[in-house]
Amino acid sequence: MNFDEAMEFINSFSRSGKKVEDLSRIKQLLDKIGNPQDSLKFIHIAGTNGKGSVLEYCSEILIEAGYKTGQFTSPFMECYCDRIRINRKNISEEELAEICSSFADFADAPFSQFEISLAVAFLYFKRHKCDIVCLETGLGGRLDATNIIKNPIVSIITSVSLDHMQVLGETVEEIAKQKAGIIKPGCPCILSAQNKQSVEEIVRKNAEENDSPIIIPESKDIEIYIEELSGTEFAYKGEKYRINMPGFHQVLNAVTALEAADIIGARGFELDNKSIYTGLRQASVVSRIEVVNKEPEIIIDGGHNEAGIDSLINVLKLEKNKSIIGIVGMVKGKNYKYAGKRLSEIFDYAFCVDGFDENAVEASVLAECFECSNENSDYITGMKKAIEYAKEKSALLVVCGSLYFASAVRRFCL
Repeated sequence: MNFDEAMEFINSFSRSGKKVEDLSRIKQLLDKIGNPQDSLKFIHIAGTNGKGSVLEYCSEILIEAGYKTGQFTSPFMECYCDRIRINRKNISEEELAEICSSFADFADAPFSQFEISLAVAFLYFKRHKCDIVCLETGLGGRLDATNIIKNPIVSIITSVSLDHMQVLGETVEEIAKQKAGIIKPGCPCILSAQNKQSVEEIVRKNAEENDSPIIIPESKDIEIYIEELSGTEFAYKGEKYRINMPGFHQVLNAVTALEAADIIGARGFELDNKSIYTGLRQASVVSRIEVVNKEPEIIIDGGHNEAGIDSLINVLKLEKNKSIIGIVGMVKGKNYKYAGKRLSEIFDYAFCVDGFDENAVEASVLAECFECSNENSDYITGMKKAIEYAKEKSALLVVCGSLYFASAVRRFCL
C-alpha cells in the first residue's frame, strides 16, 4: 500500500461513521490490533475552544524537557499527516501507508475516518516508544473514540461553550456533561478558568463521583503586563511568563497548561522552569489567530463558534489605529448570522466567500449577515481581491470563519 492507497483506504470510511451509543466500535478495532494504547501514557484534552492550544503548550513543555511526545489533533490543517506527530514532526507518508496496510484487513466494520486515524496514531506512538502522548478529543468526550484510553496522567477540559449542538446537546450544560465524560476514576482533572458556573458545577460533580482531584485556576492569580498582537506577558501566582499566541483566552490556556505541568511533574516527569518558560513561549497553533504574512499583514483564524469569534474580536481590538479587512467563509451548522453581526463591528470591509468545502454557506447568504460594506465570490477569487484591497488600504487582512476555510487558504492561496 502506498500513500495514495492509504488515503483511499481512510477516505473509504465516512467522516463520522454511524452514531455511537458507547465505545464498543473503537474497542472492536483496537482489540484487533493489540490495544497499542494500553502501553502509552496520556494527557487527555477535551473542550469546545482552546484544546488545541493547551495541547501545544503541554507538548512544547514536554519536548523542551527532553521527552518523546506524541501529538494527536484534529482536523488536519495542511495535510493529513499533520494530525499525527512526534516532537512536532508529522508522521511520514510512507509510515502512514505501512501502518494502514498492517491492519486494513481487520477494518471490516463501519468505522469512522476518525477511528481509523486514531488507530494509526496509537500504533505509530507505540512503535516509536513515545514517553507521553498529548491526545485531543475529536468531538465531545464521553463517546469520543479517544475516551477508550485508561488512566490518563491528567484529564483537561478547556473552555466549554455552544458548538456541535446537533450531536452534543442544545445547552452549554448538556455539552459540559459530554466533555466531563473524559474524567477517569482517581485521575486528576483540570477545568480551565472562566467557564460558566453551571459548567463548573457539572465538572466538579463528575470529578467527585470519580474520586478525581480537580483543579480550577483562578483569574485573580493572573496579572497582565503586556498584551499585543505579537503575544502577551503575564504573571501567574507571581511567576512571569510570555506567550506568542495573542489574546487573554490564550493566557487562560497557558495557565491550564501550567497546572497540567505541575501534575505531570508529580508523576515522575522532570520539568524544570526553563523547559516550562521556553515551552510556553514557543508554542503556536496553525490557524489560531496566526500571523502568516507581513505585506500586507494577514492573520488566519479558524474560530467558527460564538466564543471563537468573540476571542478573535477581542484580539483585533488591540489594533486600534489600523484599518481591518475581513475575508470570511463558514460552514453550515455554525451560527454565521452571529459571526456576521459581530465581525461587522470591527471590519471596515468584508469579502464573503464559498467553494472551499461542500458544506460551505453560500457566499451571498453569508454576505446578507454583514452590516459593513461587503462583496461575495468563491474563495480563490475573493482571496486575490482581498489581498489587493488590503495592500491598497494598508490594512490588516483577517481570514476567518472556519478551520476548513483556513486550511484551504493555506494550501491554495498563500
